[in-house]
Amino acid sequence: MSFVTATDIFQFYGRRPILERVNVSVEEGEFISIVGASGCGKSTFLRLLLAQERPTRGEIRVADAPPAVEPGLDRGVVFQKYSVFPHMTVRENIVAGESFRSRFGWFSGAAKTKARKRADDTLARIGLDHVANQYPATLSGGMQQRLAIGQALAAKTRILLLDEPF
Repeated sequence: MSFVTATDIFQFYGRRPILERVNVSVEEGEFISIVGASGCGKSTFLRLLLAQERPTRGEIRVADAPPAVEPGLDRGVVFQKYSVFPHMTVRENIVAGESFRSRFGWFSGAAKTKARKRADDTLARIGLDHVANQYPATLSGGMQQRLAIGQALAAKTRILLLDEPF
């Protein structure tokens, strides 16, 4: 069974069709890209997956259920207008991304040490290990975007949605 399915999705704004007959099936662990011209409905489809909007017609299911309206630990999102914590270093931003999964929203002691190690591993994967102690304002826009992606990766969500990631 697919992890994410969109079946016969239509989305209209007023009488204007934005999406017509969209059918998508994604297995858990699979990567897909939705590519298209500006204004063709990519961000609209993302909002439908996030349950920020309801489709005019059709059905979307995530893990065999309608997508939850409230953000959950199962979904990570990096929007086109991404945001990072400006008062935290690059490393602290990655640790914060992981801490979202923590019951208390933060780490201390040995757990914090382990979280920092995992953050360093994530920073190496996204090519930001050399700026771990800098603040986001000192980074280029592309580096800040990678930092936002790193935060989402650190949260270890089951589904990661990226709107205009590059």
